[in-house]
Amino acid sequence: MAMVKDYLNNKFKHGIESGVLQYGVAQETTSPDVAEVLATSKFDWLFIDGEHGPQTVQTVLSIARTIAAYDMEPVVRIPEAGTGIIKQLLDSGIQNIIIPKVESGEETESIMYWASYAPRGNRGFGASVVRAGRFGRHADYLERNVSEICILPQIESKKGMENIDAIAKTPGIGGVFLGPIDLAVDMGHGVNIFHPEVVEAMDYAVKHIKGLGVPVGTIAVNPEQAKHYADLGVSFLAFGADTAFLAAAADNTYETFTKDIKR
Repeated sequence: MAMVKDYLNNKFKHGIESGVLQYGVAQETTSPDVAEVLATSKFDWLFIDGEHGPQTVQTVLSIARTIAAYDMEPVVRIPEAGTGIIKQLLDSGIQNIIIPKVESGEETESIMYWASYAPRGNRGFGASVVRAGRFGRHADYLERNVSEICILPQIESKKGMENIDAIAKTPGIGGVFLGPIDLAVDMGHGVNIFHPEVVEAMDYAVKHIKGLGVPVGTIAVNPEQAKHYADLGVSFLAFGADTAFLAAAADNTYETFTKDIKR
């Protein structure tokens, strides 16, 4: 039976390359049910947070399989840079990977080395028997993987900002993701992402990376900030998270239903 979908076609990567702003929503929980609810929304990509959420390769794979039926691409942030987790996710068919706290061009080059086949890197070839190549049904995986895989180093520290050119100019990366919260903490401003120094640094980074011809993305915490980054020219933007939605809805429902009731 023929496959009904080209599973190698990475709509997220091609979208950010073409300048079509891609909207994402974060998932901190490991539930495929939650992922499916989010996948029926209008968001373009699901930000599966394996850095702060309790994700494993198996939970990520379950989520990715669930949303594959919908018009949404999985983008996975891993806990930290490492050859093992990158290879496992790529072989599991995860094509978009964010690597947190990247601070130099050398680190970025190592990440691309792990994520690439020879002669660019040292990734072992097993795609023909795993989900990446759809168990051998995508016989052209080796030829197409370079154009479909999207590796995104995340800059979120002063040192990363100092090395922004070296990181963004590393051959083969799909774009750069900016983390304003950790940047604010590293700059000594707590979690105040609206501190003038943080705002200035973020605005500079967005414009500079965009000026290099590299897709750049970040997160927004309110509609005004989302519009601001969109006006600056970000290629991908995440806002909202499943746990935040649930907490807000629970609090709002409680207050709405109990405000006129006397105990």
